[in-house]
Amino acid sequence: MQIDWSKIFSYIHGLADKKIAEEVELWRKKDPHNEEFYQRSSNYYAGHPTRNESFSEEKLDNLYLKLQKVRKHKHQRVLWQRMTVAASVMMLISLGIWWYYNTNSGEMTGIQVAMKGENTGESVIIITETGDKLTAEQLNSKMDQQILDNKLNYTVSDSIYNADTMKVKREIPMHTVVVPRGKTFELVLSDGTFVLLNPESELTYPVKFDSTSVREVTLRGEGYFEVTKSSRRFVVNTGNMKLQVYGTTFNIISRGDLPDEAVLVEGVVGITPKNSLDGKETVLHPGEKSFVNKLGQVSVTQTDLAEYTAKRNGYILFNGKTIKQVISSLELYYDVHFLVKNRAALEKEKYVFSIKQHASLREALDVIEFVSDVKFLIEGKEVKIVE
Repeated sequence: MQIDWSKIFSYIHGLADKKIAEEVELWRKKDPHNEEFYQRSSNYYAGHPTRNESFSEEKLDNLYLKLQKVRKHKHQRVLWQRMTVAASVMMLISLGIWWYYNTNSGEMTGIQVAMKGENTGESVIIITETGDKLTAEQLNSKMDQQILDNKLNYTVSDSIYNADTMKVKREIPMHTVVVPRGKTFELVLSDGTFVLLNPESELTYPVKFDSTSVREVTLRGEGYFEVTKSSRRFVVNTGNMKLQVYGTTFNIISRGDLPDEAVLVEGVVGITPKNSLDGKETVLHPGEKSFVNKLGQVSVTQTDLAEYTAKRNGYILFNGKTIKQVISSLELYYDVHFLVKNRAALEKEKYVFSIKQHASLREALDVIEFVSDVKFLIEGKEVKIVE
């Protein structure tokens, strides 16, 4: 059972009529996650009904003026769609409803469109221990793995490998999942660890983890991990660091010459730079983001976890991002190139909106056009910003 956020908000603040109150109460009883979301929302808005440091009342007024302009000049059907989006924008900005991403994986009210896999470019491939390059479907047929859409599931029962001796350990096959631009891929490793790989990413991992040693994988690109708890450490190697955990949730980015990033969602992780002279481990706690550069230098800051938990539930959340930052992400997710003459002009304002992971590029750009003054023209794999 889904429910409009505005009804929950009015209920929290004692503004709901009897019918809405009954609907909210039924929704709360329907699922423990619903009740958890309601309690967290109630606690959040206690004394802070419109708290959001990133947005001013002036910006809300500008959005309202846009809504009025659309009301006068657009066709009724388009008007209704835009009014819905505009109302959701203002609600999202003023109420901070990104908690919903963390507590409810269903549909929600807010700026969101489904990100459709319209890009028919490269496929996700798996490179086997013999060097064969297979699609997920081909691997499914060859190894009797469980495959559904853009997901691959390695299960313990499917694996015939036993790691009781060092000899057998060396024979355990290693696979590499290669995710191109414009694609995402979900993977469940043999220990039950969930990995969401974002565009232009690679993950190398054993088909079955050795039951007597560390669970170890190598990442290039970006991955979101939910590690199954175990007495054996789980290690992620990137270009600049080694991250170690026992069971936790985190996001890692390792791209090109930029510092490697690790964001801890829950649990505890340790970060060890590969080029560190002393080999000192830096411990992260939930809500912290670390940066590790090629020189082995480590810095830690606080960060908003909503953008990372949104990914797990099928959304890309831009929480206080400039258009320049947004289009950099869209280039990866849609495998396109944005032609920008004046990038400085795209760094002035920050916005909040979300896109569900199966939307067309045009739908995503429509949302950006509505919340900003930027206009886009799609020409094949190039997107021009119209002055």
